Amino acid sequence: MRALYDQLKGHDWYYGYSDDHRVWKKGQRRHDHLRRLLGSLNCPYPMQHLRMAVEEMVVDMFVEETPGHWYRNPHTYKNVAPVKRSELLLRADQVQILAWIEAQGEQITADTPHV
Repeated sequence: MRALYDQLKGHDWYYGYSDDHRVWKKGQRRHDHLRRLLGSLNCPYPMQHLRMAVEEMVVDMFVEETPGHWYRNPHTYKNVAPVKRSELLLRADQVQILAWIEAQGEQITADTPHV
């Protein structure tokens, strides 16, 4: 069994960019599992907002270095792509989403496919 937070945090959200079909298939299976699980929990949030919450994509942790280009603060690596403001949550929204995730309990049965 894995808590919902752990499943979301451990998911490879960028599997679709892989050139390795095995990585893509594994990511797709896990993504489908999460979609079904969230549906069974009547999740009130889009999956994208769940990702942003667990990955701490929060406005006050980023700085707009050039117009429309937000970077995690401090910006320590030069080869990091910026994000758009629309890809960031307000702290209050993150707290609310994380509270919902925690309320689902630590004992969500994980029938995550073995990949």
